[in-house]
Amino acid sequence: MINFRIDANPILSTKALQYPASEIYHFKPLDERVPVFQKPFRLVQSMAVSASPEARAALKGVDTVTIAGTLEYQACDDRLCFTPRSIPVSYTVKLRQLDTGRAAVPK
Repeated sequence: MINFRIDANPILSTKALQYPASEIYHFKPLDERVPVFQKPFRLVQSMAVSASPEARAALKGVDTVTIAGTLEYQACDDRLCFTPRSIPVSYTVKLRQLDTGRAAVPK
């Protein structure tokens, strides 16, 4: 199990988390077939700064935004599954002010 959950932020709009294709693994002790990721992989979360008037007002004079969330995962091997974990994650990104002169954004 793996999931990345972004905390609600009124200035960000996000898309659904994209997962790579999984493999089906036969867990013999329980005779179960489960989807797994056995090789390195990448999760993709698309997001953008909202261009709404409210978001633009909140961002006036702001040059960075922190994106916070939680990475949730559970690792397993061929004998057992470890306790699920949740790890807080945050990224601070630099922003440039919206160019309303060139962009098709209502003022």
